[in-house]
Amino acid sequence: RVPREDIGIVKTLTVMPYATISYNFQSGQAFPKGAQGLGYGFGIAFDLTEEKQPIGAYFDFAYQDMRASVDDGACKLVKESDTVTETVPVKHYFSYALIEAFVKFQSAKSNGYFLLGASAGIATTALTVKDGPGTPFYSDWHGSDFYNSFRLDIRAGLGINLGYISGHQLVFEARFGYPVTTVISDYHDICNGSSAHGSWRVVTMQGNIGLRL
Repeated sequence: RVPREDIGIVKTLTVMPYATISYNFQSGQAFPKGAQGLGYGFGIAFDLTEEKQPIGAYFDFAYQDMRASVDDGACKLVKESDTVTETVPVKHYFSYALIEAFVKFQSAKSNGYFLLGASAGIATTALTVKDGPGTPFYSDWHGSDFYNSFRLDIRAGLGINLGYISGHQLVFEARFGYPVTTVISDYHDICNGSSAHGSWRVVTMQGNIGLRL
């Protein structure tokens, strides 16, 4: 009889809740200027890799806020009677519920690991706010023909073991990647005689701090 612990490739499961700070880049032809900003998030990771196992599986469930803003990043009519738009500051709020799956690579002699995989998720927030003179203008993208609520990214990450707290390993992860999907497509934001048209893409770089339980 084969011992239970020797069946299959999974011999252990480590759970790691974590908190995230992200730096977000939003760009494309849908708006006149790209936007940047700090976001936040949290998640719980499940590591199916043994301590000295060179290759294993790693996945998590997460919430990530990917907001960004920029001056002169959109146009609006300051007054309803106006016929010419003005460039105004804009804030883009996009957030997602995600599932992320990785292959984990590690060396028995190293103090860290490398992740390579993908993430997929559904937007929970999709809002653009045009500020500046006059009343703020809100665009909720949900239900819009221009909007794509599904998100798919190619992802990679580096993890470093920082030490121990009450016997539990403290870990820092830097994750980065590139979205396969766009959040907005074929949108046309008119600006003072010229126009921006096309897609809008949200790229995020994340720093996670977690405790392996």
